Amino acid sequence: MMNYEDIPLHWVNRLSFLVRRELGQKFARAGHKIAAEEWAVLLMLWQEDGRLPSAIAELTFRDRTTVTRLLDGMEKKQMIRREADPHDRRKMRVFLTDKGRALEAQLKPIAQDLIAQAQQNLSGDEVAQLTLLLRKMTQNLTPNSTR
Repeated sequence: MMNYEDIPLHWVNRLSFLVRRELGQKFARAGHKIAAEEWAVLLMLWQEDGRLPSAIAELTFRDRTTVTRLLDGMEKKQMIRREADPHDRRKMRVFLTDKGRALEAQLKPIAQDLIAQAQQNLSGDEVAQLTLLLRKMTQNLTPNSTR
């Protein structure tokens, strides 16, 4: 008989649920109505502004229709704007607005506190090993990944 508590993916799923819930609650308590999906897009754009929606879809493992709806909502909240690609006007690029950029200083400390809380009983080596193992598992399930 398979015990679900012995399956690593059970714990990955549980942790994912808890992180999404806690992060949303912490953002809300700080006065920010930011969904986990919006947070993921903001993180990507803070790292590299001007991404294509298709790249955002690929990086977040979401379909393009879902990402389009997500970006529509973020645009209404004035976090992002979409502009035609100067090299290919058929493509749109996603850019942070001033409000979207300003959220970085407000939201990152909240997320960093949650990360610290989740990792509080882990050594640096354990965190590094855990990250390596989770990356490997993700690559095992990702089509066309380089292994």
